[in-house]
Amino acid sequence: MNQAAPAMQEFTDPATAEAALPYSITQMEGLLLVIPNNQLLRGNLMRALGSFGFAFLVDRMEEAEVADDEARIEYYRNRATLAFLRGKEVGFQALTLEEDGDGGASGAYGRGVDAWRAYLQQFDDQEQAGMVFWLGYNWAQHISLNKDNPDVLADLPFAIACFERVFQLDPTFNNYAPYAAMGSYYARTSASLGGEPARAREMFETAIARTHGNFLTYKVMMARVYAVMVQDRALFTRLLQEVIDAGDVMPEQRLANQIAKRRARRYLAQIDDLISPTEEPTAADGATPPAEGDAPATPPAEGAPAATP
Repeated sequence: MNQAAPAMQEFTDPATAEAALPYSITQMEGLLLVIPNNQLLRGNLMRALGSFGFAFLVDRMEEAEVADDEARIEYYRNRATLAFLRGKEVGFQALTLEEDGDGGASGAYGRGVDAWRAYLQQFDDQEQAGMVFWLGYNWAQHISLNKDNPDVLADLPFAIACFERVFQLDPTFNNYAPYAAMGSYYARTSASLGGEPARAREMFETAIARTHGNFLTYKVMMARVYAVMVQDRALFTRLLQEVIDAGDVMPEQRLANQIAKRRARRYLAQIDDLISPTEEPTAADGATPPAEGDAPATPPAEGAPAATP
């Protein structure tokens, strides 16, 4: 199954993957009952749950938001929430199978964020980066969907600690995904409210540069999260248009790129709702973007995030 997993990533038609993934998840859940200690299976299940939740359920929810269809918004939000919560649950189980002292992952979580960070330090093998990342990914996605709930939002430092640990273990994991994850975190709000726009830009530009601009999801994320936060209309437009105009630039990630194109078209159509037509980016929030066409920021050193949140 682990060797066969990349086949779906090469799909051209997102609808085929959207229909197939629930069956794949169901099959993995069944296998997990038979071989509960198989960590590769748990890793694949976490990835499938997180990917299905973000690529399809959240995407459908965003479509419903454009249509102002409250019933569909709630339907897809609830389904995505369930997927991410299950991914988080599988992640806790995976970590506890590796390190079960003092109550394992649940015990460390219950003792607070410092104990959680200390617990994650026990995972010191590069091959463990995947289980830590996919736990953090599902956790962070759940928080993003339910950030109006203060109890859910309070868990954000725990999810970010997972990404920080992955940086230390393998910052190249899954097409440099830790950089994009931290970029989203730094761009969560303006500098005046605790965000770090300059570091967000650096992280996104690093992820884009190290994938040669071919993993289109990162350009969409930078546009939707960073460019909207700093109200940079020119950057927003350029990034999304580059995604829309791109060919089959990364066949091994064809499915993700097709989904990125779908999102890019939708976000570009929403530009006037997301960015004021008269707004220009300034240094007010601590991020002075370079002129269009300038080289990306120098990537941070391998093995460490640009800054510790």
